[in-house]
Amino acid sequence: MLTVEQQDAAAISLTKNIFQFHGIAGTRRIGAYLANDGEIDPLPAMLEWSRRGQKCFLPILFPGQKPRLRFASFSMRSRMFLNRFGILEPCVSQRVCLDPSQLDWIFVPLVAFDSSGHRLGMGGGYYDASLAVLRMRSHWRKPRLVGLAHEFQRIDHLAVDEWDVPLHGILTNERFYPAPDAAWSATHRSASRP
Repeated sequence: MLTVEQQDAAAISLTKNIFQFHGIAGTRRIGAYLANDGEIDPLPAMLEWSRRGQKCFLPILFPGQKPRLRFASFSMRSRMFLNRFGILEPCVSQRVCLDPSQLDWIFVPLVAFDSSGHRLGMGGGYYDASLAVLRMRSHWRKPRLVGLAHEFQRIDHLAVDEWDVPLHGILTNERFYPAPDAAWSATHRSASRP
C-alpha cells in the first residue's frame, strides 16, 4: 500500500506524462475517473485540463440499467454523490450525459496491465460493455483509450477475453506502453522513458 505522499508523487508524475502526449492539448472532451481504492489519481491532470478550458467527464452508473457507463461533465463545483460501489459521481440527469463515443480521450483505471497494452479491471465489465461498439469499427479515431496505472501494476502477461476492448496504450507514473497494434502509438512515444 502506498502512503499519501507516494500517491501524490505518482499523480504528479502521471500528470507530467499525460501532458507529453501529442494531440491532448487540442482535445475538447476528456473522460477520466476519480481514483478509488489505491488507483493512480488523474485529478491533477483533470484540474489542469479544466484550467486550459478543456472539458472533463466522469463515468456514471445509472441504477437498473445494464452495465453501461455514460459520462457526465465534471468540475470542482460539481455536486457529487457516492454510487453503489462507494465511488463519487456527478449528480446529474441521464439526458445530459454523453456516450463514450462522444469523447475524444478516455483514461481508464485498472488493477493490472501487461506491456502489450492489455488491462485487467475491477471485474465488473463496465468499461468493456460500454466500449464494445468500438471493437466493431474498421477505423477507430475516437475516443482514444489509455489505461492509467502505477508502474508496479505491470505484470508479464494477461489473458485476453473476446469481450475485452483493446486500449491504445497504458500510461504510468514512469512511462507510456503503446499497444503493439495501435497505429497511432508511434506518434505518442515521446511520453516513454528509456
